[in-house]
Amino acid sequence: MLLRTLEIPDAQGQLLNAVVLCSFTATSLNRQFLVYSLNEKSGDELVRIYLTYLEGEDQRLRVCDAPPETLTAAAQVLKDVLRDACASDPRQTEDTYALMDLSDSVIECSPVDTHYSLKISDAWLMSLLHYDPQSKASPLPLQSQQTGNCSPTATRVTSSLTGASVKICDVQTTSSKIDANLKSLVASITNHKEILLGKYVRLDERQRELEQREQQLVIRELALNQREDELMTSISSLRAAEMQLDALLDN
Repeated sequence: MLLRTLEIPDAQGQLLNAVVLCSFTATSLNRQFLVYSLNEKSGDELVRIYLTYLEGEDQRLRVCDAPPETLTAAAQVLKDVLRDACASDPRQTEDTYALMDLSDSVIECSPVDTHYSLKISDAWLMSLLHYDPQSKASPLPLQSQQTGNCSPTATRVTSSLTGASVKICDVQTTSSKIDANLKSLVASITNHKEILLGKYVRLDERQRELEQREQQLVIRELALNQREDELMTSISSLRAAEMQLDALLDN
């Protein structure tokens, strides 16, 4: 199964890797929503997931704020999705939602602390992640199953395609999506690595500055101690001279 990942900023702007669990249109609200996980385990052995509102058209979407009552209503719809996903025979039985395919969409994300959070079990999370009621639908005619994601030799095949040819096309499509996801993941990891390296360099420079300042303070302290010793010596000399002067005056 292909996993869609997103980079969600936290309150400090640091990017977190999120796994998209599902996305759906709430039919009663006529709005789109996204559900994702940051793999956060809570003390009660549940997993925290996030629900957020999607806005946009075509393949460009963005995560937006929504009124609490809208997110609460969407959470009720999500319960219907979970009920169908966790059934012994996972299939859509409710008309309150319509699942969406975001595999080719560009999504602009907002900070995680602005999103609605819920807690579910690991089993429910996995059921939601793998929930695909469309896979149980009747197959379309072979001509309509052809897509532009296949290789040129596959896209030119006519209605006389055999079942084996269709499988090859699906494998090629899946392989290309896997490659795209891997490239995206590698790019994300590389970006994080560069950010961490930059922070390490700045931290190292800061540490060196602190060490230099500490050395300067030590040198100043030694100089002050030496000056103090010199002053004490001068005071002792003055006292000795004063005693000699007093002795001369007494005579």
